[in-house]
Amino acid sequence: MMMRLLFIIFWTVTLTYCADHGTFKDCSRVDFCTNLRGREPSDNYAVDPSSISGSSDSDTLTATLKSNNGDSDLTLTLTGLQQNTFRLKITEVDSTRYELQDVLDGDPETLNFDNVEVGDASVTVTTSSGSNSAVINFSPFNVEFSKDGVSEVVFNGDRLAVTRNDVNAPFSFAVTYPQAVQLYGVHEHCDTLGLRNTGPNGTDPYRLKNSDVSNYEINSPMALYGAVPVIYGHGPTATAGVFLHNAAEQWIEISNQDGGSQAYFMAEIGTLDIFVLLGPTPIEVVRQYTALTGTAHLPQLWTLGYHQSRYSYDTQEDVEDVISGFDSNNFQLDAIWLDIDYTDSYKYFTWNPDTFSDPVGLQETIASTNRKLVTIIDPHIKVESGYNVYDGALNDDLFVKNADGSVFEGPCWPGVSSYMDFLKPEARNYYASMYSYDNFQGSTSTIAGIWNDMNEPSVFDSSLEMTLPADSLHNGSVRHREIHNIYGLLHTMATHQGLLNRDNGERRPFVLTRSHFAGSQRYAAIWTGDNTADWPYLLASFQECLNANLLGIVFCGADVAGFFNNPTDELYQRWYQAGAWLPFFRAHSNKDTSRREPYQMSEETQYIVRIAIRRRYQHLPLLYTLFYEHTRFGDPIIRPLFYHYPEDTNVYSIDNQILVGRDILVRPITEPGVQTVEIYFPGGEYEVWVPMTGSDVRKGTGWATVNITNRDVPYYHRRGGAIVRKDRLKSNTADMVDDPYTVYWTVDRESQAHGTVYIDDGVSFKYRDSTDYNYYNVDLSGDDITVTPIDGDGNYDFVIVALVRRDIVTLPKDDKPGTFKETIFTRHANGTLLKDIKIHRKEKTVFKFK
Repeated sequence: MMMRLLFIIFWTVTLTYCADHGTFKDCSRVDFCTNLRGREPSDNYAVDPSSISGSSDSDTLTATLKSNNGDSDLTLTLTGLQQNTFRLKITEVDSTRYELQDVLDGDPETLNFDNVEVGDASVTVTTSSGSNSAVINFSPFNVEFSKDGVSEVVFNGDRLAVTRNDVNAPFSFAVTYPQAVQLYGVHEHCDTLGLRNTGPNGTDPYRLKNSDVSNYEINSPMALYGAVPVIYGHGPTATAGVFLHNAAEQWIEISNQDGGSQAYFMAEIGTLDIFVLLGPTPIEVVRQYTALTGTAHLPQLWTLGYHQSRYSYDTQEDVEDVISGFDSNNFQLDAIWLDIDYTDSYKYFTWNPDTFSDPVGLQETIASTNRKLVTIIDPHIKVESGYNVYDGALNDDLFVKNADGSVFEGPCWPGVSSYMDFLKPEARNYYASMYSYDNFQGSTSTIAGIWNDMNEPSVFDSSLEMTLPADSLHNGSVRHREIHNIYGLLHTMATHQGLLNRDNGERRPFVLTRSHFAGSQRYAAIWTGDNTADWPYLLASFQECLNANLLGIVFCGADVAGFFNNPTDELYQRWYQAGAWLPFFRAHSNKDTSRREPYQMSEETQYIVRIAIRRRYQHLPLLYTLFYEHTRFGDPIIRPLFYHYPEDTNVYSIDNQILVGRDILVRPITEPGVQTVEIYFPGGEYEVWVPMTGSDVRKGTGWATVNITNRDVPYYHRRGGAIVRKDRLKSNTADMVDDPYTVYWTVDRESQAHGTVYIDDGVSFKYRDSTDYNYYNVDLSGDDITVTPIDGDGNYDFVIVALVRRDIVTLPKDDKPGTFKETIFTRHANGTLLKDIKIHRKEKTVFKFK
């Protein structure tokens, strides 16, 4: 026991210096990675034509892959799926490999083949009236996937290896993207958005093994907290993707090259089960992926506001003082967070009796200000007889086991801990039940969200790479190495269900998780973990969240101003200005940092941060609409430039600018001491960008030098887009509910502008389970504004109080920017105030303005 406690103390002291390369391995220290990485391409397998089974009236083709080198024969299974997607599985005959569960959003919808044609050297399968095809070449073996006659993905048989030993069963394969010049994906790494080339003589492959890495490094392929084994290949003519449905440790070698970028996957164990996404555009390939793994449900509106956190607010009086400080200094705030010190000796679902002696009273105080409380709940359970959560889980056999069948015990924050076996449905149900008001005594509905941390899972043992032993057992016989990367996903599944049950399904749960996998978006938001108060980490927050958004995990943010160390005033200001544009907006800091709630800062910094937070609240109608459209279509909230401008090769490496939806371009300031920045304006000669923080109108013809101030970050509206905002200053989202809207726009070349707005109760699932919402098109033309219901039958007011038209006076020419004038309309042409005009919820409403 003493040694474990000493280890915890040592770990806590040393974690603030750098990523520990002694603990976290590179490829050279992982046998299966070293062996597979050094394997030369060879034709190990060939298709046995006589084994082919499949026809045009089925959705599946099977064939035997005969080994050419004495290894076991393999079974190939190819399935046609809806939405330009194929599924390819390769396993041993009579395979006993673990088949991954719980990741996909239901069974994928299959699609019968139009034709199966067996030739002398290949078999060709077509779907969707011939627009999608897969050609399986017999020898040398490979599979070529095409759309509309264009080859988009090739499964390279010469890199296929499937092996077994006494410890694991590694496999490898490679995919080539013939149309791609740049690869993206394999979240989560602190690296550029575009994947960098790796190689035996260069950097390590990208590693996917969910890890509690403290002080993680910039521009590194080291594994972080999440794993999403998806790679998109993008080029000017096509975008395609591959998703490896496998939760074991993986390493991926990357080779970007014009017209043939390649990814080489190496996995420790599990099934070779891939989904091939044929796009052919970035928008379509993202929608194909989210059709498989699901979308985030619409978050409650308050979750999109500003959140304040610290490790830790040590007493309930401290929490009340923080809320009072926000109010007395006119800072907007929707939620305050509690880290682990609110608990009784780190026993979750309890309260510290000395420092949080009246949790109900605290929550009543918070609720009286229309704020919410979020508390942390981690998966490790203190080993202590008499602690009801531990006793119940032990009695019901719900903990992860050692290989010998005994309950695993390891060090974490409470000291000796055991870990819930979330692969067991019974364990998930038990854990979910702990969130009830009866079991989590002292909790009320003011605890409107839960923070699941340390769920990689983290074990304070460097000999285990800070996690569970690879041979520990889940659900009786499943080894941890087979499911390591979904532990956090399973944890959030249980928490999400617990909040649903607690609130009788009447509120959309809010869960924040550190560990995540493909499909985690259905249950939780994420943040980028324990970052550092330094400029490169501000940029990294955009790189990581852009990547997450492309891979379906759209509710993403970072610890604003940095978790470790103390930011300069300039960095603090710029981080708030930038963080206000990410989908999740929370400040969080470590124990040994100075107190840095916004009202604690200098008057100058307070002024700047107040503007940044207000900017966030003004755009909540836009963000909420984008989240709804994500649930409906699968689109990201924030997007890299290539998402909407896929043919422009100049934007492929740009990851310090974002598009918020389609119509807002933001360039965060991620470097110190600058008075100008370079901004890339995409779209070509006829795309025009109108500034919201300056006066220079720009054409979408490339790079321009833009003057900046410390008051805001540059952001622009796309000409032809209509942005719906709420501009009245209120303390939080609850106080804003009945506020009217303001519409901003600049017409395009056809004198048109278009936007959408979504409105509902901000809390329930009625939008999903009924038509209790309102979703509108907003179109502007000349002196007319037309509001047209798309669908929904709710009773939510869409009251427009002002229209802000921004007319281009002179277009940009050569290197000179253009100019605009702004006109604000508050009345109908007949003199009626706009706010008094009734917008009909079920029919088109047209009115003129002056």
